Amino acid sequence: MAQKNVTGLFRYEKYTGQDGFELPYRLYLPADYDCGVMYPLLVILHGAGERGSDNEEQISCNFNPIWEDPKSPAKKSIILAPQCAQDRQWVNVPFDNGNYSINEVPESRELEAVMEIIKSIDREYNVDRGRIYITGISMGGYGTWDMIMRHPSVFAAAMPVCGAGDPGEAKQLAAIPIRTFHGALDTCVPPEGTREMYRAIKVIGGAKIKYVEYPDTGHDAWTPTYKDPDNIRWFFSKRRETRVRGSSDKAKKAGIVGVVLGVVGAVVFSVAKNRRRKNKEKKED
Repeated sequence: MAQKNVTGLFRYEKYTGQDGFELPYRLYLPADYDCGVMYPLLVILHGAGERGSDNEEQISCNFNPIWEDPKSPAKKSIILAPQCAQDRQWVNVPFDNGNYSINEVPESRELEAVMEIIKSIDREYNVDRGRIYITGISMGGYGTWDMIMRHPSVFAAAMPVCGAGDPGEAKQLAAIPIRTFHGALDTCVPPEGTREMYRAIKVIGGAKIKYVEYPDTGHDAWTPTYKDPDNIRWFFSKRRETRVRGSSDKAKKAGIVGVVLGVVGAVVFSVAKNRRRKNKEKKED
C-alpha cells in the first residue's frame, strides 16, 4: 500500500493533559469497526527523525512495511501513533549511551501522555485489554523498553527495534513475550544495549524473548523487521497473561482476584459503552 494511502487511513487527534501538556497523535480504526467486536490495540513509537508537530511524519515512513502484507492483522486492530515534539524524547537519555537505570531517569511526560491516551482509547472504543501491543524504532525502541519496564502488566507483547533499556528490570520483563532487533553495524544506537537486555532476561530464566541481530545492517533494523510477516503475525498472536509484581503468596492471590474483577468489570463496561453509543446514534438520527 502506498505511503499516502496509509497516512490517509489515520485520524488526526491531539491529547491535552490537565497540566496543559499537548501530544499530537494519529488513530487508526478498522474500516469495518463493529461495536460488538473487541479489537487489539497496537502502539507505535517513532524514531528521532520523525519528531515534530505536523502529526504526519510519524506514520509517513518506517512502518509502511507492516501494511504490505494484505493479511496483516494490524489492519484489523486499533493503532495509536503519537508524535514527540522536535526538542523532546520518549526517554530522556543520550541515544548513544545504551542502557540506563529507570530509578535515575524519570518517566517522560511524553510517555505518561501515551499511557493516558491508551486509557482514553480504551474508554471510547472496544479495546481487548489482553491484546495491547507496543513497538518502536530507535528513540521509539528506547520508549518501547521503557513502557514495558514501567507498565509490565499492560502489554501482551513488545517489539523494540534498535533501542535500549534497563537490564536491572529483567525480572519484570521475563514474563512478557518480546522480539527485539538490532543491526550489528549500528553507529547511532549501540547494539550492545539490546544485547545486554537480552542477556539479562535470559540469565534469570526468561524464555519468552528472542533477539535477532542483523550482521550486515546499520541503524535501519526496522525495515527487515517489519517486512517479515512472521514478526507481525507473532506479535498479534500473543495474549497478556496474569502478571503480578513481587513473589509473595499474598501478592499472587491479590493479583488473581484483581484479574477476575477486571474481567468482570471489562464485560460490564463494554456493554454499557455500547449502549451509550447506540443511544447517541439514535438521538443523532
